[in-house]
Amino acid sequence: MIHQLRENYPIQKLCFVLKCSRSGYYDWITLGKPMYKAFDESLNKLIVERYIADKRQGITRLKMNLKKIHGLILTKATVYRYMQLNGIQSIIRKKRHRWGTKPHHQIPNLLKRNFITNSPNEKWSIDVSYLFTKDRILYLCAIKDLYDRSIISYKVSRFNNNPLVIETFKEAILRVPLKYRKYLILHSDQGSQFTSPVYAKLLKEHQIQHSVSYRGSCVDNAPIESWFSALKTESIYLNGNLSEDEMIYIVKQYVKYYNEERLQEKIKELAPIDYRKQALSTLF
Repeated sequence: MIHQLRENYPIQKLCFVLKCSRSGYYDWITLGKPMYKAFDESLNKLIVERYIADKRQGITRLKMNLKKIHGLILTKATVYRYMQLNGIQSIIRKKRHRWGTKPHHQIPNLLKRNFITNSPNEKWSIDVSYLFTKDRILYLCAIKDLYDRSIISYKVSRFNNNPLVIETFKEAILRVPLKYRKYLILHSDQGSQFTSPVYAKLLKEHQIQHSVSYRGSCVDNAPIESWFSALKTESIYLNGNLSEDEMIYIVKQYVKYYNEERLQEKIKELAPIDYRKQALSTLF
């Protein structure tokens, strides 16, 4: 663009407006104006359109969606460059670090931050999170499969108690054939619901391996923690002060979007449900 407008405007002013350096422009000239540094108006328009369609996208998901929808194979550097030119960026989440060392005195930590699995229903992550509405506080319990990162089941309640966790578990376990349940680890933090005798008995009855994080270590249960963060950053916080009914609806819509549409680089640039279908088609 600078090269096209250089006859009408000072190069220094053009560089200032377009937020690039004069030395960078002259380096581009010296290198013979390589095409990889050129500005493609049609590509720029597509990137902006895809971002506007879903502003929750960062560089990686924008790159994957451009490939899926338009067949464009771009590098992250190219996508990042166009995002910078248009002043758009992903929503950045704050990282939290609370690392501990002491395990629960009875329940082992079977996961030990090994989040890698070979097939569905080997390792699940469960937790409860607060949902603040203008009416009251709600509680969301969800279970995530570490294989495809899908949300297996979730429940929203006005009460943070054993029934909330138990109902979420009962809905999830229906998806697992009896003969595979003994290989499944269900991991949680040391919340009172997850260390209660009632919960432990329920897991034992279904032959599920009970696992809890080390004390004060949210990193041990990072998979479900990261999903709660994504839900709030990409959906809840963008919708303002929600009523109880609106919150329940927003959560439902996000779970559907996350499972069926949200592409993830680490699962072959697929949505969780599509990745899961591929795996299950080889097992059954």
